[in-house]
Amino acid sequence: MTIDAESRQGEDARGLGWRVVPLVFAECRPIVLAMFALRFVAGASLGWSGSWAALRAADWALLGLGVVAWIAATGFVYLLNGVSDIPGDRLNGSTRPLASGRLSVRVAIAWCIAFAVAAVVLSAVVGLGLLVCALAMMGFGWLYSAGRHAAKQRVWSASLAIFGGGIATYLGGAFTTGGAPKPETIAIAVLMAAWMAVAGNTKDLGDVAGDRAAGRRTLPVSLGIRRAAWATAIACCVVGVAGLFIPSVVARVVAACLLAAALVMIGLAAYGRSLETKRMYAVFMVSQVISNLVIVVVA
Repeated sequence: MTIDAESRQGEDARGLGWRVVPLVFAECRPIVLAMFALRFVAGASLGWSGSWAALRAADWALLGLGVVAWIAATGFVYLLNGVSDIPGDRLNGSTRPLASGRLSVRVAIAWCIAFAVAAVVLSAVVGLGLLVCALAMMGFGWLYSAGRHAAKQRVWSASLAIFGGGIATYLGGAFTTGGAPKPETIAIAVLMAAWMAVAGNTKDLGDVAGDRAAGRRTLPVSLGIRRAAWATAIACCVVGVAGLFIPSVVARVVAACLLAAALVMIGLAAYGRSLETKRMYAVFMVSQVISNLVIVVVA
């Protein structure tokens, strides 16, 4: 991975002391860390065959360790992504710590290593299934962000990496509270990962200038903002409808939530104004919160 000379700003943040912790987590995007933790807990809910009240103290302890391990794995993925996105983020006017120079690349890489070590150690304590999923999650994150041929450069490869990370998240949660994931768990994991891979394109609607300058062929760069919004909304409808055919009450309730969100996206695409303000991305994030809470409550 190569970073231009500008990325060596932020001399006041080069130490590894506690003062950089808020900057590190701001770069990792706390809302994203919380979302992945919620997805992980949803996967745990699918893996557990009883009610939450039936979990023993030891089970809660393992689940807590699993959540922390997953936050660490997610922190590795998003901090690495932040390092790789510095040039494009600056062109897009990002105020995140790395792009603004408040956090140095050297410190960010050190924290990436720390996150990776923590994820491996904690997941290994929980069990082999979670360890494999954590390694897969970080592997997909590396493929997404690192190198000249990073998956994020193309729509299809970015979507595959996001899909893989989504599957790893839900199955990691399931392994934490159960044994081998049930067919229903796998089906719902595939549904939610597909939603992440497709609806996740909405995050690129407001970043066209920087993505084009960085050589990324995102959907908005390739099709234009309006057509990309339409393509994403229609694809989201397809995912939602497909979920209705999963023979599971939980899956069908979740699919109905996703389909409702997709219809809102179609409305925004039809309206056609201010698509670059990431309103569609906000719909995606809200749909994630609702659908994952449905899994936690209903499963």
